[in-house]
Amino acid sequence: GAGEFDYMKPKPGFPCLPILALLLLVVVVIVVIMLMIPSTTTTTPAPTGPPGSCLIWGDPHFETFDHAFKDNFQEGIFWIVHSKMVHIQGRFLATRFTNGLSATHAIAVGGPFLLGHTVMVGPMENGAILIDGQAALTAFPSSTTVAGVGSLRYDGEGKLVDSAQSHLEKRIVHMDLPLGVHLQVMRWANHTNVRITMTHRVG
Repeated sequence: GAGEFDYMKPKPGFPCLPILALLLLVVVVIVVIMLMIPSTTTTTPAPTGPPGSCLIWGDPHFETFDHAFKDNFQEGIFWIVHSKMVHIQGRFLATRFTNGLSATHAIAVGGPFLLGHTVMVGPMENGAILIDGQAALTAFPSSTTVAGVGSLRYDGEGKLVDSAQSHLEKRIVHMDLPLGVHLQVMRWANHTNVRITMTHRVG
């Protein structure tokens, strides 16, 4: 007889090896696909020179970043800065004080450098300060942020673009934004004056 020990059929060894090999192959394929996908990381455009300023005042007069002087008497919305990262537009409307000539009614700032956010500043009587379309800086003086990408301050500090308004109370919106972009928007009764300071960058 077999004695006290019964015969037992040997168990197959490592039954999970085919499954493990298949999982390893899937992981390798996923890694290869991820390595082949191009990176979408954006880089900050390099500066090409020192900071410069653009001034806008009156009906309206422009001193451009390269110190040329221009006038614009037409109504409408026009680009002031239109680079890959920074978008700044002005809305120009006639006022009862400019004999039908336009003045800078509002300034709007946006573009990729603000990560989809927008800031717009208009005059005291028929304008507002808006961040993403919502009223902001409703008290004077006051300060706020643009969702962590920039800061705004509203006070009476700062040098005027046009000394003709020096006898009036100053109400100035200061914007400190990414890429070293800084705006001062001087709010008057029915128009604004603007100083834009920024560095020209590649693109």
